[in-house]
Amino acid sequence: MPDKKQGQRHIVLTSHPRSFGPRPSPIVWGHSEPLQRGPVIATLTEPHQRNAIGTHAGTYAVYRALAIASGALQPGHRPDLTHTAPVTPLGPHSSWGQPDTIVSLDPFGAVVCEVFADFYVRGYDIRPTIAGSTL
Repeated sequence: MPDKKQGQRHIVLTSHPRSFGPRPSPIVWGHSEPLQRGPVIATLTEPHQRNAIGTHAGTYAVYRALAIASGALQPGHRPDLTHTAPVTPLGPHSSWGQPDTIVSLDPFGAVVCEVFADFYVRGYDIRPTIAGSTL
């Protein structure tokens, strides 16, 4: 139970209405070039960088919160994304560059370490938004 004198503390599971940064990196949906489109940033460790609703790891955010609450994980932990690229290249496909169509997935979400490498160097907390597996 938190000390009442220190106030209530909580662990963020998903989004809060005012959790976006003052000038988040813009997203230009439908742009076929990843750097022109911009990264989807749903970080919980760097709220000023956020430009998306939701959270990295989606439903696993509950497990993250439990790990933080139990002391097994530091709140600012960033995963090591080394070797997270797909085994088989995905796209690009012409449908990725149609701004007037509905976006159902992030076409660059499996290769964020590759296409947004310069953002990582600048300290952005960008994580894969999709996973791919092969059988």
